[in-house]
Amino acid sequence: MDKPNGQDYDESASSRRGIETREALYRAAAELIAELGWGSVTTRAVADRAGVPHGAVGYHFQGRESLLREAAVRALEDLLALPVVLASAATSLTDLLRGTLEWYASGGLHQSTVALLMESLREADRDERLREPLAKMLGEYRDELTKLIERDQARGALREDVSAEGLAMVISATIDGIVAHARIDPDLDLAAGGWVILGLLNKP
Repeated sequence: MDKPNGQDYDESASSRRGIETREALYRAAAELIAELGWGSVTTRAVADRAGVPHGAVGYHFQGRESLLREAAVRALEDLLALPVVLASAATSLTDLLRGTLEWYASGGLHQSTVALLMESLREADRDERLREPLAKMLGEYRDELTKLIERDQARGALREDVSAEGLAMVISATIDGIVAHARIDPDLDLAAGGWVILGLLNKP
């Protein structure tokens, strides 16, 4: 296909530019959600941060909510893949909690993606299209956690009289709660909370 001026039209170059623009908008939107909060992000601010014309948002996305939703899900896929990998690779629940706490202690708690997760979880309560992918990602983590707990129970390291699936849900929700409290109160002792969980579950 030719341009009106007779120059060959490079469709691959145009496609690359489109992909680059979308990626820039995704990154900018995720950053701004973490910095400002979901409700304060505007499409103009996203375009400015991405360094693209404001009209690019309307060209690539159906609107503000579509952009923010897609940006959050893409960023959180990377963030929430980490605990899934940790859970699948851990040799025990103790090993997993130690790795998680070390990640928080090394600055993980203050990463912008953690703020993005907190904002997205709040928004998901109002937006079903955001809630569904987040529920899937969190469910994958609980599934791996359940398998880890079952292995610990089988070797006698954890109490066998509790549901592994139920325990995975409680531990996951407890860790999320501890993180939320720690972001509000930086002096909170995360390690103390984490080890209390094990103290309640380990066999005497």
